[in-house]
Amino acid sequence: MPAPPRPLPPVERWAGVRAGRARGIGWALCLVLAAALPGGGQPAPEDLTVISRAGRRPLPTVDVGGRTMVALTELLGPFGLRVGDDRQPGRLTLLRGPAVMVLTAGDGIVSVAGRLESLSSPPVERGGIWYVPIDFIGRALPLISDQPVELRSRSGLVIVGDVRVPQVVGRYQRMGRRSRLRLMVTPNVEPRIERAAGQLLVTFEADAVDLVMRDFAPDDLLRRVRVDDRRARLEVEVGDAFGSFAANSSPALGGSLEVVVDLRPAAARAAPPPAPDPRPAAEAEAGIEGEGADLPALADFAGPSTVSAIAIDAGHGGADAGTLGPEGTLEKDVTLGVARRLQAAIQRRLGLRVVLTRSGDVDVTLDERAAIANNNRADLFISLHANASMRATATGAEVFHLGPVEYDEPGDAPAGGERVPVVGGGTRRLDIVRWERAQLRFVDPSALWARTVAEELRARVPMSPRGVQQAPLRVLVGANMPAALVEMGFISNPGQEVQLASPAFQDAVVEALLQSIIRFRDMVEQGFPEEDDPLAEDPPADGSAPLREPLP
Repeated sequence: MPAPPRPLPPVERWAGVRAGRARGIGWALCLVLAAALPGGGQPAPEDLTVISRAGRRPLPTVDVGGRTMVALTELLGPFGLRVGDDRQPGRLTLLRGPAVMVLTAGDGIVSVAGRLESLSSPPVERGGIWYVPIDFIGRALPLISDQPVELRSRSGLVIVGDVRVPQVVGRYQRMGRRSRLRLMVTPNVEPRIERAAGQLLVTFEADAVDLVMRDFAPDDLLRRVRVDDRRARLEVEVGDAFGSFAANSSPALGGSLEVVVDLRPAAARAAPPPAPDPRPAAEAEAGIEGEGADLPALADFAGPSTVSAIAIDAGHGGADAGTLGPEGTLEKDVTLGVARRLQAAIQRRLGLRVVLTRSGDVDVTLDERAAIANNNRADLFISLHANASMRATATGAEVFHLGPVEYDEPGDAPAGGERVPVVGGGTRRLDIVRWERAQLRFVDPSALWARTVAEELRARVPMSPRGVQQAPLRVLVGANMPAALVEMGFISNPGQEVQLASPAFQDAVVEALLQSIIRFRDMVEQGFPEEDDPLAEDPPADGSAPLREPLP
């Protein structure tokens, strides 16, 4: 085995830059000299990684006296430093342009351009090689460098120059059969989440990703989370039990973004149904008569066990402009803009199917809006509007839903039944529900849906004192699903008119609606909570009334 290279004498090593002798000592030789570790240094557990416009490269660390340090030979070339001619025992001068840095062996204070900076431990000189603690990179180098230098000691990264490297702090929680991966992204960078073979890919618009996973314990839903060093992407390796996922994000304190990824297990394969009972009693119970009476009873179709499709109704449109703001803002334009933003957010972040009752400036009748939602088998219906009042000071969002009182009028009894043919022969008696009663069986879920929307809106936009209300709104009565109408604000208020037309305000409304969809979906899947007390109507606070179409 060849002997390790002999360290250069201090004079030759440091003065060679000016004398020209170091021109033959390139970057590769510096690595060799550092690897020799003269003076008894031992390899540190993990090296640092430098990320710059030039790419990624390792920055070796060594253990000197029980402390993790870096040889200055590793920092001279990359940061444009050179050794000064003023050589004194135990003292080293580094130059970069007119700036001067002075290090003293055994002294934890370094002088940088006349400024004193303390280090976690003093520099060490051994065998002609100087070693500095790793916090030297984050504390002293930025004071002499002409580009930003950031040390992220927790993840072992050194960020140099104008590169975007968001820090992602991950936490994984198991909740029964499901699990949740929370990612706190700083600064706020919205990721794109895609499903691939055996993994989820979380891609950021950045140069790299700084990942820190806290207290991670793998299981059958999530095996590991790692960084793809070739691009700014996380690879979330899922387990054999993984079936599907849903993701959402919301702004957090300090300019961060919280991304929540819910992992769901694969659905167990259902056992085949038992053979139908051919006895006459079962036939009579099913209501089958005439030929083919020996056919099995029709299946009872239960409601959906999750929320997979959302119907978004952009109020008004076409010749119906809705309300008009003092500066000429049209309600129909505001509602369509928010509807499109909400559609994009739901599809991108939740992966759910979205149905728009109108996608352009066209006329759509009130009953057609509910019919579109019904025909497209939507699981939730939300109608977007902007309010108006005779009082210019009226302000705040409001949420409306139908209540049982809307069905208490005389003559509003069930329409009775009708016999319809059954496949294979025979007939069956089916109850017929009139259009005006379609929402009746969703009164309680609609009230819960409206309250959830109001809670999320209240956290993000101004809310009217009236909050959640019941009102006889025609656009809701034909919806065969939980339905609510949202007045996003008073367009008649000059200040709110400006807000309603602004992208920032519309994004806040979209975020509130997105979070309310996530919460309501969770309640659907877990079973609705029992409501001990129905939602009470908030009394009007300003004498205004919603300019909406009542039941005929």
